[in-house]
Amino acid sequence: MRRLEVALRWLGALGITLAPLGLFVLPGLLHPEPYETAEDQFTAIAEGAGGEYLAQGLQLLGSAFLMAAALGIGGCAIARGRGRTLGAIGLAVGMVAAVGLLVVMGFELAMLTILISATDTDSAVAQVIGLSTGPAFAIPLLVGLGGFSLTLPILGFALWRSRVVPIVVPLLFALPVLIGFVPLPVDTTVLSGVLMMVPCLWMSVQLIRGAVTKPGADAATAVATSRVAGRRTETHAP
Repeated sequence: MRRLEVALRWLGALGITLAPLGLFVLPGLLHPEPYETAEDQFTAIAEGAGGEYLAQGLQLLGSAFLMAAALGIGGCAIARGRGRTLGAIGLAVGMVAAVGLLVVMGFELAMLTILISATDTDSAVAQVIGLSTGPAFAIPLLVGLGGFSLTLPILGFALWRSRVVPIVVPLLFALPVLIGFVPLPVDTTVLSGVLMMVPCLWMSVQLIRGAVTKPGADAATAVATSRVAGRRTETHAP
């Protein structure tokens, strides 16, 4: 059981760090100035000025690491017993969100192929805009992004219930949402991703600390606790 928990901790620590990094932070840094319209973005891609393949690969990896985070942290909470319900919910929501994002990545890859291989830029841009506004693309996008925004705080609360992190950690996931309501002179997309990394890194560090702790340390703590409880019982015995 100890080996399983260690493996789940490492899997969750890597996933919770690299998922937001690959999905939002690094792609946002690759494109610090967002396009005003979708037509401008698709036109830039068709003209070879978008550099979207690297961002696409990063987001693909981020979706895979979201699965790892859900499996690792959710499985760890289930194995520990405390926070089992939240861990199971986070595991299920995270998997659904990751699948939705992977479907979106598939659509975006197809759209990139259309734009880059097209000889008529205007017709290709119009075709891609039609695809991006259709329900086949919009529904997986809503499922993926909505599920992602729910998965991270649910996993944070699961670790709090498991006594791995303090309550402030899952509450910090409210910062990326609140920052969107504050008028700032910088791109809030990248800033929101950076703020999202704060509780994610905190969770990752605590998971790794538990993974590298020697099994004997947990046993010694349990023995010491039982001895203290036994002494208290003897003290209060008639």
